[in-house]
Amino acid sequence: MSRKPRSPTHDPQAVKKLLVRINPEGLRALKILAAEKDATLVALAIEAFNDLLKKNGKRPVVSNPLQAEE
Repeated sequence: MSRKPRSPTHDPQAVKKLLVRINPEGLRALKILAAEKDATLVALAIEAFNDLLKKNGKRPVVSNPLQAEE
């Protein structure tokens, strides 16, 4: 019995998870910002990580592998 090859989005090595603990006031402010920008919290986090990389002279390479590139 042969198995179907895994797609990149189901490859455990293709996706890494990050748990972030944040105070309730900060989470509320981020949720409001996400609603104002019509974005998700994940999209805001990716934007923030890429901005941090750019600020420190690094290439902005953070993306969501579960979302199709536009």
